[in-house]
Amino acid sequence: MTPEHCSFDREYCSAPGWLPAGKTRRGPGSWLQPKDWDLHVTDLEQMAESVGFRDLRERVLGLAHLRSTDRVLDVGAGTGLLALAAAPHAASVHALDVSPAMCSHLAGKFHQSGISNARVLLGNATDIPLADGAVDVVISNYCFHHLPDGEKGRALAQVMRVLRPGGRLVFADMMFRIAGASRRDLALSARFAGQMIRHGPAGVVRLLKNVIRVLFGCGDQPADVDWWRETLVREGFVDVSVASLAHEGGIACARKPASPA
Repeated sequence: MTPEHCSFDREYCSAPGWLPAGKTRRGPGSWLQPKDWDLHVTDLEQMAESVGFRDLRERVLGLAHLRSTDRVLDVGAGTGLLALAAAPHAASVHALDVSPAMCSHLAGKFHQSGISNARVLLGNATDIPLADGAVDVVISNYCFHHLPDGEKGRALAQVMRVLRPGGRLVFADMMFRIAGASRRDLALSARFAGQMIRHGPAGVVRLLKNVIRVLFGCGDQPADVDWWRETLVREGFVDVSVASLAHEGGIACARKPASPA
């Protein structure tokens, strides 16, 4: 389903909870704290330039089938991978992110690009600061795996709330279980561990820290394809389609019912 070049082997995005080489956190033991996204604007800009993320952008927007009348919400917009590309094809774009630094950076990019139909929203995916039925399309890329499963469900409930009846949801995300039992889960976890171990003792230390972060519930918490399919249906979405890709990711499409069941 995906080109051979669509892979995420670069250090800053290749493994759950990965800390880019040379980066430091906020102090001793702070690697057990939630990631401070204000410190990672440059990292996300680098990711947005990767072949893999450009491919995901095209896949998500292609499946979204944006129209000139669509009001769009990008959940976890980061530095604007999706929002910047969506704006020329939509009536309006809301770019939601939890990081003030990301929001400020993206607002500057909108201004520099002459994009007048997009604005940033500071907020969380589990409490979207928009009115009911405010948007026609919700898009997202590599956001939901930062949330525990319960918060993923709450985020989907918020997406359902802000979508108009018949509105569309399309998102890409990590879609596997860390230390899961499926063949795909095991292969991906082994690949990520191998990538870090190849960096020598420092990589082994990072691997152990990531394991501890996951055990303490403060690392990335991706869900697999089956979980997403079942949860989207449980939250009331219809026309649900979820597919894994050749790397650790997957893409999901769904629609809010046009009328109450």
